[in-house]
Amino acid sequence: MGIKERLSELGKSMSELTLELHETNTTMRESMKLISDTIKDLSENFSKTLAETLKTIEEMKIQIDIRDTVLKSLGIDGVIPDFFKRKK
Repeated sequence: MGIKERLSELGKSMSELTLELHETNTTMRESMKLISDTIKDLSENFSKTLAETLKTIEEMKIQIDIRDTVLKSLGIDGVIPDFFKRKK
């Protein structure tokens, strides 16, 4: 095999390698974008769920505080055991 043939084969191999690298880069870019989008969605969903949970907890605390205030104002806060007052 002469030098021209070897150079031609080398050029062909380099072209094939370049194409494979380009396809690999494209695939990796798409995968990273999908991972990024998934993490963003999970983060947004977690934040929303956390905010809703904290709101529910705050509402429960307010209900308990109101219940305690009413019982104290009626003068029966010491009569009813705590486990009855706070039971849902």
